[in-house]
Amino acid sequence: MTQRVALITGAGGSIGSSAAVALASAGFAVAVNDIDAAAAERTVQTIRAMGGAARAYVADVGGSSAVDGMVQAIEEQQGRLGVLVNNAGNPGRFSLLLDLSDEVWNTTLQVHLSGAFFLIRACARRMVLQRWGRIINIASLAGVQGTIGSAEYGAAKAGLINLTKTAAKELGPYGVTVNAIAPGMVATPANLALQAKGSRFIDSAVQGMPHARLVEPAEIGALVAYLSGDAAASINGSLIPIDGAAGVSLTTDHYMRGSLSSRSAFLKEN
Repeated sequence: MTQRVALITGAGGSIGSSAAVALASAGFAVAVNDIDAAAAERTVQTIRAMGGAARAYVADVGGSSAVDGMVQAIEEQQGRLGVLVNNAGNPGRFSLLLDLSDEVWNTTLQVHLSGAFFLIRACARRMVLQRWGRIINIASLAGVQGTIGSAEYGAAKAGLINLTKTAAKELGPYGVTVNAIAPGMVATPANLALQAKGSRFIDSAVQGMPHARLVEPAEIGALVAYLSGDAAASINGSLIPIDGAAGVSLTTDHYMRGSLSSRSAFLKEN
């Protein structure tokens, strides 16, 4: 059988690169997408060093023409896509919705939600023809429960979860599964740096997790690899939390309410 190809967006970051490495280890040829060319190339080199096949594709997934061009290039250079992992995102700017700007709202939804739609549409058109495919969307607990300080992010992820379920219903008859993963607080380099500085925000997140630690990116990568395999053919339309049971109660909300209210421009003026 021809080697299946997996596209991971935002694969220069810790979660995306872990998913890319896990899929390479599972035998997929990997298309590494990121808006940061250097970050994408680092992931490519990591995969090649372990004997895997990978190529970098620099594109902003928030634009439909860029997405269509990238998917076409992947098929011409690596082969037909079998797996899509929608992971790309932009950094959050914590604020109360009272202070949230149009720019932040629009940019976040464009990348996290519109970008995922563009990619699902482009890849699904190919997966349906081959009667096999795996689409995995990286969502968040914020999309389930909401989270103080990130109204735009939570709304985008909620939309992504709903899109996951609709796509699963539409594509399932063609052998294409669509699932979402909802991580809790992840041990990204940025979060680890905050934790090392004694961040009360990170501490409050850890306190809300029974196993009292951040989620490792490699744990998310392993789940992505499983959902991408034939053994997961009957898992479709699911939202799978990987949060150490943090979803039971978002203890970060109490901290964020106090912190953001004290520096809210709107509240200071009113």
